[in-house]
Amino acid sequence: MTHKQTVALVTGGGKGVGAGIACMLCKAGARVCIGYHSSEAIAQKTLEDILSQGGEAFLYKADVSHRPQIRAMAEATAERYGGIDVLVNNAAMQINRFIREYDADTFRWLWDINIGGYWRATQECLPYLKQSAAPRIVNISSIHGKRPGVFDAGYSMTKGAIRMFTREAALELASLGITVNAIDLGACKIDSKTGQHAYKIYWPIEVRGNAGLPLSNISTPEDVGALVLYLTSPDAGMMTGSGIRLDAGMALA
Repeated sequence: MTHKQTVALVTGGGKGVGAGIACMLCKAGARVCIGYHSSEAIAQKTLEDILSQGGEAFLYKADVSHRPQIRAMAEATAERYGGIDVLVNNAAMQINRFIREYDADTFRWLWDINIGGYWRATQECLPYLKQSAAPRIVNISSIHGKRPGVFDAGYSMTKGAIRMFTREAALELASLGITVNAIDLGACKIDSKTGQHAYKIYWPIEVRGNAGLPLSNISTPEDVGALVLYLTSPDAGMMTGSGIRLDAGMALA
């Protein structure tokens, strides 16, 4: 599936799921702004891997909770590549805490990144997306936006909000020809998630047996990237407001 001449901005693109998306877009011929905030060394390695395979991309450090930084990232992308055709909202935090462990500041901070970041990036990229011949927005969400998991209600609530944001944006932006879809991701093979305890996967003993995997495996960042390629392709021009599960059947268990 070719994306030659497509310009994409991927928030949280330096590592994990975002890195897989950025790599797959570049392999298909897209030019990509890899947005990142932490883990600069990992983001640099992602960029080096892309460049070594003949891809075209650049890094931009931006905190998605700060509008001026997002605006500057969008401007830098458009100035470098001539516009923006694709926005992938991916940057998010998963801190893995019970309801009783949240304080007000942590709750506000989580929402400001996980939903506020998507909101700001969408707004700041709109002027460029409106000028694209095939504008696309993909929001990376989670099956926890639909299926409660006994654990980390704050994170799940933000993913539920992304589900409705995707639908509302799809309706509002349809007149501009912009499609907006979400990927509801299940477990994924990544080294770490920003915001978790000591950057390690943390599952309390009482919830470790919660998820079943009918396909007996979990997805990879490249699997997510492959779905992003479809959703941002001309073939998906009639798809908008959708939430597609990519979870090895986890939500069925």
